[in-house]
Amino acid sequence: MKRQGFTLIEVCIVLAIMGILAGLAFVNFSGLANKYSLENQVREMYSDLMNTRLMAMNKNRSHFVVLAAGNYTIYDDTSPAQSGDGMLTIGLDTQVQGAKMLKYPMVWTGGSQIEFGSRGISRTQKTICVYSTLRPSYDCIKVSWTRIIMGKLQTQGVCGDDNCVAQ
Repeated sequence: MKRQGFTLIEVCIVLAIMGILAGLAFVNFSGLANKYSLENQVREMYSDLMNTRLMAMNKNRSHFVVLAAGNYTIYDDTSPAQSGDGMLTIGLDTQVQGAKMLKYPMVWTGGSQIEFGSRGISRTQKTICVYSTLRPSYDCIKVSWTRIIMGKLQTQGVCGDDNCVAQ
């Protein structure tokens, strides 16, 4: 007699294999999603730094980026009067962008603020890093007097100008 269909054991084995493959796909997808989320955070901060530099040149006055482990805030030097005094005075200077919260904490070299003068030149040299085991394409930003560069850390856990290589 010829049998048609599948036995219960065959169906269970196929469902088990599909479940295992679906679980592996989910783990890989969530890892990729986290990697791209971290890269997006670095690209967004890079964009904000470039825009702050351009605003300083356009308005012909200093602009500041204040860094904290979980966020950063951008200020326009508007105190005193409209021309500013080249110094950050929180509460008197205009906050261009409120604290932008970060999903992945960052570390940096030097002090906790970046100043772009009226000609867009940074008065501080700094490297900003995000440590991660996700191996993103970009995880650091170098700010020099005249350039802002996105890069990749050669050694995780070491934030420095030499360790951040432009991509």
